[in-house]
Amino acid sequence: MISGGFGGGGLTKSSRKRHLKEVYQVGGEAPDLPTISFTKEDEQCINLGHDDPVVITMILANAHLHRTLVDQKSSTDILFKPAFDKLRLDEKELRAYPDTLYGLGDTPIKPLGFIPLYTTFRNEIKSKTLSIDFIVVDVGLAYNDLIGRTTLNRLGAVMSTPHLCMKFPTPEGIATIRGDQKLTRKCYNESLNLRGKGKKVHTI
Repeated sequence: MISGGFGGGGLTKSSRKRHLKEVYQVGGEAPDLPTISFTKEDEQCINLGHDDPVVITMILANAHLHRTLVDQKSSTDILFKPAFDKLRLDEKELRAYPDTLYGLGDTPIKPLGFIPLYTTFRNEIKSKTLSIDFIVVDVGLAYNDLIGRTTLNRLGAVMSTPHLCMKFPTPEGIATIRGDQKLTRKCYNESLNLRGKGKKVHTI
């Protein structure tokens, strides 16, 4: 579970206190979201009975970025430095990020900064584009980036880990983005090797 980032009320103690108090003030209208369901058609090309995470491809900075881990436990969206470099982004574009992240290893992580990037989640003609504040960290992992629950909520996304896919509403209807199970298992095994050997894997 990754803690920190722009979820949970923001960066200051006062904004986090306000966020906490909102829980005790129940009221207002519920969001008007369409019904989203999963069927046997969503089981296509999936080896069932698995415990794999959801790893997808999305369009980031005009590039198809593979190895995107969808993590509902994370309160932030993270772009790892090797992917940042391969996307040819400039460190001068990074904005100051004063806080610390927890949960990316045994020790707290001090980010390099954050950068807002237009990100497109697309399934054929059905797509949604958001400007996402990615926190950049210099950590070697098998993944290029990580999408957390803040962005999932903005998408209105619903996850099904048994089906390895997520669905979200668009003006053209419900979009479905499927995870790549082969790539998912490859990333997971590489992550275990990195923990054991301390090697870095730079793949985009």
